[in-house]
Amino acid sequence: MRIDHVILGARTIAPLRELLWERHGFGITDGSPNPDGTASWIVPFDTPDVQYLELLVTNDERELGSTDFGRAFLERTADGPTFLNWAVLTDDIAATARRVEQVTGTDPGLLRGESVRADGQRVPWAEAAFDLSWRSRVLPFFLSYGNPADRADRVAGDLRAAGHRVRPTALAGLVTGPAREPAWARRWPGLEGLAVTVHDTAGPEITAVRVETGAGDTVVQLP
Repeated sequence: MRIDHVILGARTIAPLRELLWERHGFGITDGSPNPDGTASWIVPFDTPDVQYLELLVTNDERELGSTDFGRAFLERTADGPTFLNWAVLTDDIAATARRVEQVTGTDPGLLRGESVRADGQRVPWAEAAFDLSWRSRVLPFFLSYGNPADRADRVAGDLRAAGHRVRPTALAGLVTGPAREPAWARRWPGLEGLAVTVHDTAGPEITAVRVETGAGDTVVQLP
C-alpha cells in the first residue's frame, strides 16, 4: 500500500489556490464537479505513481445541505481551508475491505463507481472504508483503480495544465493527532507501513503533509 492522495477542503477554491501557490509554488488543475455537490481540483505530482493533493470545494450548496456528508463538509470548512481526509492505494480492495470489517466489526462500505473529469475522461474506481475514515479524520480510506496505465498517461497533461512554479514529486508522509478509536485504530490495514507521525497531544485531525519537490522537501500546513 502507498499514499494515493490527501484531501484538502474549503468553501471556495480561491484560498487554497493562493496558499499553495504563494507558499509552495504549486499550481492546480481540473475542477470537475461531483454528484455530491462538491467540485474537485488537483495538485498533480510529477511521479508515475500518480500522487496528488485533491482540493474539494463547494459546487452546489443546496445539494450538500441535503446529505449527512454534505452537511459535515460544510461544517468542517466553515472556518476556512482544512485537511479533510486521505486515501491509500491497495492492490486488493476486496481483501482490504474484509480486513477493515475484521478490525472494526463494521461494514466497510465497499463501493465501485466511475468519475468523469472535466475533460471528459472516465476514471473507474473501487473504494472501501470511506465513512469510517471520514468520521475518524485521521485514518485513511482505501482505493483501487481499473485503469492505472491511463491514470499515469494523464500526468504529463495535468502537470502542463497546473503550471507549477515548483514541481511536487512525492507525498512523503503525514502528521496527525491520534484517532478517536484507539481500540482498533492501531490495527488499521497498512498503517504500520506508511509514513505517518502521530502527535498524541494533537486533536483527531491531519495537521501537516510532507511533500518532496524538485526544489527540496516542503511541509503543507493550513492556517
